[in-house]
Amino acid sequence: MRSTAEQSAAGPDPEAQAPTGRDLADQASTGRSAVGQADDTYRRRLEVVVAGHRGDAEAAVQFLADEDATVRAAALGALARCGGLSAGHVRSALSDEAAQVRRRAVELAPADVDPTPMLDDSDASVVEATAAALGERDWDPAPVPELCRIARDHDDPLCRESAVAALGAIAAGAGVSTPRTETTAASAWSAPSAGTSTADAPDFRARHEEVRAAALDTLLAAMDDRPQIRRRALLGLHQFDDHRAVDAVQASLDDRNRQVRAVAGELLGVPVC
Repeated sequence: MRSTAEQSAAGPDPEAQAPTGRDLADQASTGRSAVGQADDTYRRRLEVVVAGHRGDAEAAVQFLADEDATVRAAALGALARCGGLSAGHVRSALSDEAAQVRRRAVELAPADVDPTPMLDDSDASVVEATAAALGERDWDPAPVPELCRIARDHDDPLCRESAVAALGAIAAGAGVSTPRTETTAASAWSAPSAGTSTADAPDFRARHEEVRAAALDTLLAAMDDRPQIRRRALLGLHQFDDHRAVDAVQASLDDRNRQVRAVAGELLGVPVC
């Protein structure tokens, strides 16, 4: 019998290490099972995508409860494509266990579903998508306070960047930078109803000024963040007539980052080096 040292020097016993026929059969069976499962998932995903292109909402809706997250996310897209996605479908998907599904639900949320609470999601990609979606709703400045919080405090720079971009989009859409005079049913901050002048609605003006000031302060603070965030902030600051915003854009002509300087130069119409 060989000693432990001799066995170590000689290496593993080939006969002891060689897999048996049963081992090889089990491995092959497991591999076929995994491949078959992947193929079945792909088949279901393809089926729901095709249903969306064919306008078959009845077929697509069946996949909202699929065991695979990629299929459930595809089902949301398919229903949106064929006009069968309801607010109820989206609200249910917003509480899905998979971040991929929640993210898709945020992206597809209709006007009567407020995705703002998803800014508190545990997954950064969902937070980023939510901020981007709120920026698309530039008629509604109601989410501005929450967007300011994300832009200032979130650990993920992509989330901060998305929130800063959303603030700029809302400012550009006149939801923040100028008081509104028309009525928008979807907006929690809409102007007074017809027959009531804005001047006769001090509460509306006060809310508007509060939100406007918060957005401006946050965009100014973002000028101390990373270059890609500073670029986003510049686009938002350019929407404000406030002297602090004007000064910040002007000062960015000397920013240490060339791309930031380029954005400032384009906004001001001056060449930069």
